[in-house]
Amino acid sequence: MYFSDHNDNITFINEWNDNLRVEGKGTVCAEDLNARPGSFKPDEYSSLEFDKGITKVTKGFIEAFTSIECLIIAFSVKSIERTPELDKYLVTNKVLIRGEYNSLAERLAKELGLQFLHCDIPLGWTRFESGGGYTESTKRTLCFRLDGPPYIYKEIFTPGISAGNNGGADLREDLPEDFYVGCDLEGFTYHMPVKCEEAIMKNKQLGRFLRISNQRLKPRK
Repeated sequence: MYFSDHNDNITFINEWNDNLRVEGKGTVCAEDLNARPGSFKPDEYSSLEFDKGITKVTKGFIEAFTSIECLIIAFSVKSIERTPELDKYLVTNKVLIRGEYNSLAERLAKELGLQFLHCDIPLGWTRFESGGGYTESTKRTLCFRLDGPPYIYKEIFTPGISAGNNGGADLREDLPEDFYVGCDLEGFTYHMPVKCEEAIMKNKQLGRFLRISNQRLKPRK
């Protein structure tokens, strides 16, 4: 994790898959790359993600990430200051653009002729507690990919027998390609445990995906 010396609202979280997630509120600028600790190296990441809360990205920031293959842009981002150099880099390297439908991310991909893939959608956490004090937590995410059907990714976290020891599993449940057809939030709960129903019904991002996906369906002849 790194912290911008320029803006206390901006934090960089480096994840296991070479993805750098930019968290915070408001504008991100090139000056934010002056981050602590000093070992922060933008060119080490293959994926750059602007998280919910970021609203604007000024020129010079994305350009510093010279190895990205994927750019993930949250729905909250309403402006990215583009330069000829940035556009050329994105196109030349065929950077995959990810985000929500009807968003800046989708418009950017369309204008540059780049491939677009809907971003993954967090679905929430559930906990299982046994009578003996045993607790298991599961994180679920609706995931999309270019080379296959969407799926629900389950990350299961199980405490071990000693402090600091954790186990668990990563599981994937494939969904039909057309799972969203005629499906609203209530309908989606059929794919999920009962414990998830309340969180699903409040999931605005999932609601937007289901609504727009159905609006885009071609009428049957």
